[in-house]
Amino acid sequence: MKQPRILVIQDISASCRISMNVAVPILSCLENWVSILPTALLSTHTGKGFEEYTFLDLSTEIPAILNHWHSLGIKFDGIVIGYLGSVEQIKLMKSLITKFATEEALIILDPVMGDHGQLYPGYTQEHVEAMRELCQFADVLIPNVTEACLLTGIPYPEKPHTKESIKAIIEQLTKNAKQSMILSGVIQDESKVGTAFVAKGSTEVSYAFSKAYPGHFDGVGDLFTSVIAGFLFQNKGLKRANEVAVNYISRVVKRTIEEQINPLYGIAFEKDLMYLMKELKKKL
Repeated sequence: MKQPRILVIQDISASCRISMNVAVPILSCLENWVSILPTALLSTHTGKGFEEYTFLDLSTEIPAILNHWHSLGIKFDGIVIGYLGSVEQIKLMKSLITKFATEEALIILDPVMGDHGQLYPGYTQEHVEAMRELCQFADVLIPNVTEACLLTGIPYPEKPHTKESIKAIIEQLTKNAKQSMILSGVIQDESKVGTAFVAKGSTEVSYAFSKAYPGHFDGVGDLFTSVIAGFLFQNKGLKRANEVAVNYISRVVKRTIEEQINPLYGIAFEKDLMYLMKELKKKL
């Protein structure tokens, strides 16, 4: 198999194990050739625990980068899109996909907008509308439950999530879509968390769960999307990608707790990269 040339589009939170800082090593260890297009440069992430962080919007630099790439004839076999800091950046993605994706490219979108039933600070309904349009350009869509509700207009369901409530969200998401759908952060009960997913062209909802741990862990969504993308770019199936991703997240969260690592800066993901590499090579 030819090594896929992949473009990762999201922010760099310079001192934290989230966003670009986890996407590049995970995608690389899964045998993908990785290029990056940073959307913003931050001193830390913007979640609870950090104040007075720096934020440099890279919107004005992106067109110059893309013009240079276009002059070189660069094309990508896969694109994975994460944090986009403005409505303008969201809208730019549509032309970027058209210009820089090969005909067979796989486009994976994590529509980063919110969590726990709320939009992230700085996000508005205008962002939601723009993201809804961008979703039409994705082959694989990976929202969390909050983002799926924002995209569909369905009220955020109470936890634990019932199969009926999750199925209703997915049915609305896939109503007019011709793409695979992965809903992350599905809480089965206090002990299990995972995903609900449906393959392109199917109506059957499948699930993958692993052990849940108490607490809040920034960067889990970025890790999850990176593992899913890494496996799909290597032509692994949707079911396999979800199973490995949820198990990997459980492993690294457990390690972070056991080694008493402050999760404020992200999850201790590095020591379990070998697990991903072994799973990629496993013959099933």
